Amino acid sequence: MNFMTQRKQVFIEMIVFALLIAADQVSKWWAYLNQVNESIIPNFFYFSYTRNTGAAWSILEGNLPLLAGISLIAGVAMLIYYALKGSTLTSYYRWVLILIMAGTWGNFIDRAFYEEGVIDFISFQFGSYYFPTFNIADSLLTIGVILLIAMTVLEEYLWKKKPSKSK
Repeated sequence: MNFMTQRKQVFIEMIVFALLIAADQVSKWWAYLNQVNESIIPNFFYFSYTRNTGAAWSILEGNLPLLAGISLIAGVAMLIYYALKGSTLTSYYRWVLILIMAGTWGNFIDRAFYEEGVIDFISFQFGSYYFPTFNIADSLLTIGVILLIAMTVLEEYLWKKKPSKSK
């Protein structure tokens, strides 16, 4: 990839990165302003406004400063990695990194600036089980990590050339 093509690719990736964070923040603001609590698909999919002062599944609940610090360190580390190594990564890995970074920064914003915690509002019910309420940033992180694991496993175990056995 030549220099100008690479710069254009980075520009597009950063625009998408910013748009993903914006979509997360706008959706959270919408949920907050409307205090949403409605069934979208009965007994399955809901919008249900809530605040979470912890991480996934409310782990470390009440530790917003710690979680904000962890998010900040992770977000900065990923941005530095992207800046230094992004050009050596495949397009697939760059896009996965964009998803993970956008999710990290989306939740960092809530943790750092809202003492009530992260806004969650997307909820699913499976029979009598209610999956923990989440947001777009959580979805970006989850999808990005799943894709990263899948690609790593595929590369390591399925696509890796097997060494030839010499006699």
